[in-house]
Amino acid sequence: MNRRHLLMGAVCATAFTSRAFAQDDISKKLINEPGAWNIYGAAQTNKRVKDDKVQGGQAMEIKIAGTGGNPWDAAAESPITGKITKGDKIVAAVWVRAKTADNAPVNLNMRMQVSSPPYNSFGEKSISVGTDWQMQTLEFTATEDHAPKTAAMTIHLNTGKQTIYLGPAFILNMSMA
Repeated sequence: MNRRHLLMGAVCATAFTSRAFAQDDISKKLINEPGAWNIYGAAQTNKRVKDDKVQGGQAMEIKIAGTGGNPWDAAAESPITGKITKGDKIVAAVWVRAKTADNAPVNLNMRMQVSSPPYNSFGEKSISVGTDWQMQTLEFTATEDHAPKTAAMTIHLNTGKQTIYLGPAFILNMSMA
């Protein structure tokens, strides 16, 4: 995937001001690899699939068995490779869609968390995902510092029998020069 192409699409789909877009090279604010997903948990199987309807043309297809347990028993994470400093404005965005037997919306938890126990959250929200591709966003101001490679954006997937499709994820530190 062309990283710049993916990023420009994410910027257009989110609500950045024209002033910020015009003055900044937004790719300098990226603190993750957009197509890099770590998928884990015994309640899931996954594979990369082609999909021309999502930015970048590829997605991760994650099938959830729906056998119960905790929502975090199957999850996807996009590691944060840049640093976050207290007071930084963070914008996380991900392309996502879901499929269930009855095409009902799927409820997932999108969160920023430390990558080691006890996996403390430092930003999170519930998202409702339908059958069409949509960009979900999470925006917040950091209340603490996080060194590179010590945190991630995580989506808890074990909320029922379903198939989740994840396109690229973008984590931007809007406070970076």
